[in-house]
Amino acid sequence: MNDNIKKLPAYHYVRSAYIIFLRFKRIPIIPLYWVWCFSQGIKMQRGWHLSGRPQFRKKGRNAKIIIGKSFRAYSNSRNNSIGVFQPVIITAWGENAQIIIGDNVGISGCSITASEKIIIGNRVLIGAGALIIDTDAHPLLPRDRENMILPSMAPIIIDDDVFIGARAIILKGVHIGQGAVIAAGAVVVKNVNPFTIVGGNPARKIKENIMNH
Repeated sequence: MNDNIKKLPAYHYVRSAYIIFLRFKRIPIIPLYWVWCFSQGIKMQRGWHLSGRPQFRKKGRNAKIIIGKSFRAYSNSRNNSIGVFQPVIITAWGENAQIIIGDNVGISGCSITASEKIIIGNRVLIGAGALIIDTDAHPLLPRDRENMILPSMAPIIIDDDVFIGARAIILKGVHIGQGAVIAAGAVVVKNVNPFTIVGGNPARKIKENIMNH
């Protein structure tokens, strides 16, 4: 070793490491969940909280999935006390199918499928295993299934502040009013008035005007 080369003091290396750290700190780190959403054609917004990997599926040239701020989707049991047996699956299944979800919506391991349109308002909570689908998926008559006839479909509208319990099913053409509560396991085939609790199969009114109780 050349004796003319002086050894640098220890603090020099510490300072160099600190400068490198500051430079790398300014480089934006891309979250894995952002990459996951981008790979499925969804732009992850600030305030989203994803546990596990939700599935976003768009089948159709003009199919759209629009989700607002502070979206929470739990696709595993880490943040759900009763457990989650499937990921969150949000599917726009049709040439012009649309799913529009508002702000501050929380979803656990449920499936939302639109062949026409599903609109979900703000501050809606959807429990694990729930199913929301705006179509019969298959025609009812055997000959129609054989002839590949399109099934019946009708839009679903879920207003603000609705709570949908675990394993509930919301079927085509239903409008659920603001603040309504859908009991766990209910099968909703008719409109639900605002601030009303419904349950059973088919779902029936259990209590209304819950804001006054």
